[in-house]
Amino acid sequence: MFRSAALFLVLTLALLAAGCVAIPTKNEPAAYTQSLVQDAIRIYNQEGRQAAIDHYSSPENVDGQWYVFIIGEDGYTIAHYRPESVGRDPALRVDASGYFYGDDILSATEAGLWVSYVHDKPDSGEVTRKHTWVVRHDGLYFGSGWYEKE
Repeated sequence: MFRSAALFLVLTLALLAAGCVAIPTKNEPAAYTQSLVQDAIRIYNQEGRQAAIDHYSSPENVDGQWYVFIIGEDGYTIAHYRPESVGRDPALRVDASGYFYGDDILSATEAGLWVSYVHDKPDSGEVTRKHTWVVRHDGLYFGSGWYEKE
């Protein structure tokens, strides 16, 4: 009896462990960034376009250096924690070094694409290299990024 109960417990724990997926932490910035984008797509799919736009247009969307933005089918930003970035013309996506990164962002596919450029950090205002993960989904572009440490 004890042996079968112990075996049942071991098998149950093994099944539970097999179903668990490790959630990336901020110590793994690339994986964490990709998980934020996937979560944004999940919110979009479950709650709808307007709910996703409303959520990611809020300053509560910012977690230190991380936030999600959404770009519409026409290339204009439709969700960003900075209200002045909503409606941003894609031709203005030029970084502090003069690199035009707009076309790179808009070339993202459903498989996703990393784009790197110089940008100011929301938590400090410091201008540094940003690595942005962008995924095209349902005609929209969902993105988030992390900043290199100096």
